[in-house]
Amino acid sequence: MRKKFIALLAFTLLNTATPLHADEEIPITSFRQEDKTYPEVKLYAGEDNIYQEVPVSLFRISNLSPAVETELDYTDWSYNIWEDCRYIYLPSTAKRDALTITYTAEAPLYLNDTPVVSGESTDILASSDEFTLKVGDTEYGKVKVMQSNLGCIYLDATSGSINNLDSNGNLTETGNILMLNDKGGQEYSGAIEKLTSHGNSSWSYSKKKPYNLKLPSKADLYGMGKAKKWMLISNYLDHSLMRNYFTMELSRLAGMDYVIDSVFVDFYVNGSYRGTYQLCERIQVQKNRLNVRDLEEDTEKINEKELDTYPRVAVNADNIYDCKTNSYKYFDIPNDPEDITGGYILQFQQWNRYYYKAESGFVTSRGQVVQLDSPEIASKAQTEYIREFMQELEDAIYSDTGYNSLGKHYSEYMDVDSLARAYLIEEISMNIDAGSSSFYMWKDSDITGDGKLHFAPVWDYDLAYGTFYRTIQNSEGDSSNSFATDKIYAACYPINNYSPTNTPESGLPTEGVGWLGKMYKKPEYKEIVSRVWQDNFEPALSTLLYGDNPEIMEYGKRILPSAEMNNALWHTYGGREYCVFGDRSGNTYMESLEMVKDFAQKRQVFLSSHFSQYTPTYILGDVNQDNVLDSKDAALLLMHASGVQKLDTRVYFIGDINGDTAIDAKDAAVVLQYTSGADAS
Repeated sequence: MRKKFIALLAFTLLNTATPLHADEEIPITSFRQEDKTYPEVKLYAGEDNIYQEVPVSLFRISNLSPAVETELDYTDWSYNIWEDCRYIYLPSTAKRDALTITYTAEAPLYLNDTPVVSGESTDILASSDEFTLKVGDTEYGKVKVMQSNLGCIYLDATSGSINNLDSNGNLTETGNILMLNDKGGQEYSGAIEKLTSHGNSSWSYSKKKPYNLKLPSKADLYGMGKAKKWMLISNYLDHSLMRNYFTMELSRLAGMDYVIDSVFVDFYVNGSYRGTYQLCERIQVQKNRLNVRDLEEDTEKINEKELDTYPRVAVNADNIYDCKTNSYKYFDIPNDPEDITGGYILQFQQWNRYYYKAESGFVTSRGQVVQLDSPEIASKAQTEYIREFMQELEDAIYSDTGYNSLGKHYSEYMDVDSLARAYLIEEISMNIDAGSSSFYMWKDSDITGDGKLHFAPVWDYDLAYGTFYRTIQNSEGDSSNSFATDKIYAACYPINNYSPTNTPESGLPTEGVGWLGKMYKKPEYKEIVSRVWQDNFEPALSTLLYGDNPEIMEYGKRILPSAEMNNALWHTYGGREYCVFGDRSGNTYMESLEMVKDFAQKRQVFLSSHFSQYTPTYILGDVNQDNVLDSKDAALLLMHASGVQKLDTRVYFIGDINGDTAIDAKDAAVVLQYTSGADAS
């Protein structure tokens, strides 16, 4: 117990900008061990666990999915340290009146005094959810039966288990896999190319591990479209299991241009039930996912060797593992496609993860770390192109006027509405990694796409919505904490690893306000955020959080049997004594989900009030701000389009009258049509 507390303390201190504390808004402290009114967590079998050892070396239930010809559909019983009993975890496909029990014991085995014949089909598990176990004439506690309602995945790992992978995240597992839907229909059957670790804190601090899964060829799993690469997310740190799913649905309803699809399943590995998992799409360039030009694939076609076999090079850094401002790293690939303007998938990364997470990437002049996810194996020309693009954008964001030294406005580089949506997701959820990790963006080719940076998809919210306490403060004095639902939060972040003592010579971040915070300082951007909030997020949240049957609670009901089965195995909820990570847990699964709903409702109330003060009152096209739309506005638009006189940043967005994200002669023409009395609709 002491080791676990020290590990949690170290993680908390490393990931908290200022020391943890309890205040009037936080009725409990982050260190539950300090509160003596709560019992200790029972993390291991004690003297009162008298049935941990029984004279049964094997108890296996098979024929769990009778509609499919397979030898993978079996599970072994599981000892529960909290209840000192054994559980049988059945998938939805199991017919409890026709299961085969195989056991090896020192004497005949009985369930509720009924003899069980090893290796024969039996209907005994249909008679009850709880049995007294006897071996010979001696009782050995209880055997309890639970059954899910979801589809399931059976993995037959080559090594016989994935325990070695769980112990060492650098290893790779192979094997065969069977995926079934909740009706027993087959989604996939065959080999897997590899199973590997996934995540950072979610891997390190979860007993129930998350994984990356790669198939040998593309397959359409559960109607999510064909792909090779998938994720199996454990959601161990999220007692509701739903924070990621809820956030994805919120982003979908709010109109984000790319949303990850997912489905909940029960996961079995070589007969061992592993819990409720969320099978998700991987974030990658692909027709069924992020449908932009595949620059890495085009690069592979014109080079003789595998791209990752070319040497890696670091510029403005001591080596490829070094993280310094103005540095970048790439692969010395000899040939580039003619068009290197896209597509790219990027994410903001933390300084302490850049050295092992980013194969290719760069650090801006202010210290923002950017990881290239696609092309992951990027050439020098590609890395330098996207680095220069992002630096020009950053310069525009951090300027007082919104224009960089080239005279280009930040909106010429990015889809500002998409940034507003991404920011609002971080703000609503009070994500403790807001804008610093797993914050994704993509850019398509200038030739085949719009060439602008788009902020999507949303990802990694298991520590959001009040799961974990973190205080933050930027260099301009903006501060908040992740439990203060009546304050702005995401806009208060500095660039990761910033310190007031950092100097340009140190190679460390020198800007104490992150991109999200710097944009939030701009009045015109606040107006855009306010409009997106009112038009998109308020109705989306109302759909998800309110009514007789709020959607968020309906999500929970759909997986409730599986969630309760998962909790019997892992005890991630059930009261604060089982809150092994984070700060808060409900007594039941639905209570844990209710906490997410209540948190999001509080955020909606506050943000609706907060953003109402920034509701735009302008006339579209009135770029000279005289409250009249006339030929003077058309003239100013033409001067801007020709480069003679740039629009002030406060009115820049009013000028895009036709909504094509560019301010040009077409917008001036609309104004002239209007002032002449022609139909300008």
